[in-house]
Amino acid sequence: MRTNIMLKKTVRTVQSNFWFLKEAKDTFYIGYRRLRRVPSEPFFCALPLIASRFSGTYIDVGANIGQSIEAIKLFVPQAKIYSFEPNPNLAAKLQSRYRGDSLVEVRALGLSSSESRMKLYVPSYKGFVYDGLGSLDYNSAKSWLSDETVFFFRPEHLIVHEYEVRVETLDMQNIVNPIFIKIDVQETEHEVVLGGINTLQKYEPILLIEDYHERPALQKLAASLGYDAFHFNGHEFAPGASDTSSFLMTPLRWKALEIQPST
Repeated sequence: MRTNIMLKKTVRTVQSNFWFLKEAKDTFYIGYRRLRRVPSEPFFCALPLIASRFSGTYIDVGANIGQSIEAIKLFVPQAKIYSFEPNPNLAAKLQSRYRGDSLVEVRALGLSSSESRMKLYVPSYKGFVYDGLGSLDYNSAKSWLSDETVFFFRPEHLIVHEYEVRVETLDMQNIVNPIFIKIDVQETEHEVVLGGINTLQKYEPILLIEDYHERPALQKLAASLGYDAFHFNGHEFAPGASDTSSFLMTPLRWKALEIQPST
């Protein structure tokens, strides 16, 4: 674990000093994973288990450069995917990449608990834009880059860019039969779920949420909707939240997957 943390810190330090290579890096990243058929995160390997039991649409909240879209297409190639990305630069690139793919619809907006116009904050360091750290919460976007995540960090090189973006709720999207929803929106996951209560109650989709174990308010909300936390161990789902991203399911879903939750 320590070695992995230091490696990621080293990569961030190097890329911050070679910001002009970012476009090439992102293109290589997507192309490499397509060629090798490797998802961006190992927990996406659970998608075939979900697809083997349930049919429905897939929702990607916080698309970034398209990592989750690619993972879904890898494991569930016939899935209809609705992807949401409020960053106008990233959304435009995704819409261009998937323009000829009728199974992928990229919507250039954010999801939250109500409809509004909001500020999206995206940090950059020494000119390298960290799109994946973009957030509707200013402090979240600003605080992640620090001495702990970048070697020789100098705060005067940190800039937080602001974009005015359109925000709607999940319930407003009128997406039919969602079976899987990935939510990775830099600490505003609670607001996304709050704005999708009607959708969740009607369809009971399986949720994949980053750092769920660190979000007590979200845990309380999810429990009130009948959701339990599970993790993927590489072969099957097991009870309990993960220390990375957790799968949330209602009894309707975990019983169909033959999971025995802890009591």
